[in-house]
Amino acid sequence: MEKKGSVLNEISLIVLGGSVVGAIFVGILVYFLLASAGDPSALNKAIISTIIIEVAFLIPVYMIRVLIDKYIIQKIKTIEKALNEVSMGNLDHKVEIKGNDELAQLGEAFERIRISLKTIMEKLEKEEL
Repeated sequence: MEKKGSVLNEISLIVLGGSVVGAIFVGILVYFLLASAGDPSALNKAIISTIIIEVAFLIPVYMIRVLIDKYIIQKIKTIEKALNEVSMGNLDHKVEIKGNDELAQLGEAFERIRISLKTIMEKLEKEEL
């Protein structure tokens, strides 16, 4: 079985990459501003400011990861579990996604499909008897 990648890890890497680019940009800006003012330690100050800014970005990046997991990934996992259950024949597995977003709407649509399948299967079973 092929190992699944994580969308959350990919999103985190993209956000972290953006924060690194932003920190480097600020460091370069600091260097040019200090160097143009004649500061002999411009490079050291630019490197230190880049490191400080990147460390400061790590907290929001982690918070973004936690929020994405809570509000998006967990809903996707709930829908995935329901899809797997129903595909294996368990038509009693209900899908309950709270919220008013696209993923909640997807969960509701899947729940309607599950109910329709269950109704059809029950009708077929009655006809066979």
